[in-house]
Amino acid sequence: MKLLRRHKSVLIALGIYWPVIFYLTHTPVRTIAKQSGMSDKTMHVMAYFALAFLIWFAISPYQKVNWKRKKIWILLAVVTAYGAADEFLQGFVGRNPEVLDFIANLFGIALALGILSFFGFWSSLLTASAVFVFVVSNLSSLLTLYPEYYFNTAFHLTAYTAFALIWIQHAERYTPVKIGTSRWLAYAAAVPLLLLALIKGTSPIFGRTVWWPDVATALFGIASAIGISWAVFKFSRKPKAS
Repeated sequence: MKLLRRHKSVLIALGIYWPVIFYLTHTPVRTIAKQSGMSDKTMHVMAYFALAFLIWFAISPYQKVNWKRKKIWILLAVVTAYGAADEFLQGFVGRNPEVLDFIANLFGIALALGILSFFGFWSSLLTASAVFVFVVSNLSSLLTLYPEYYFNTAFHLTAYTAFALIWIQHAERYTPVKIGTSRWLAYAAAVPLLLLALIKGTSPIFGRTVWWPDVATALFGIASAIGISWAVFKFSRKPKAS
């Protein structure tokens, strides 16, 4: 059976992601992880959230989770068993297996499958990306660890550009608005701007400082995504025959 582009992309992502997290959980804890400001349990939740998300779309790239089907229970059993084995094997590489880590793994799996039960590919990807941006922005110190590398600027540019592109793809499929109109521009910008406002508005609650260059960079990323999408949609569509 010929694989379509979405399926290929998910398989490639899973093929890279799964070995990477296996390697990271079976080597000494990295200094960057200790300095990240993110709790160990949050890392476990996010790691298994992403793993369950990718595995589901690797086996069923065009469908939501249906709990009446056998394959979702097989997936749940496989990922749960892997999470248990992952913790158990850490005892052989100088790390401490913890029941609470395994519970955090299960929570990440449940969170992903819960989202996938209600939303299709683009809606789930939109939700997952919003969660990722929020967690990195407000629940970690990763962006300020190495200021000389401009992680903060790079993150705000790439994260908000990517989120806006995902949102526009989602909107194009489910709530199409005529390209080039002021309504389309407003619609394309609305959800990314809402996410930015939510994250920056709640940052002080989590002890994070809101810097105007970060906001400006995020706005530039959103505007870039809208401009790119408008150009792609405008020039890729064939004019109707008169």
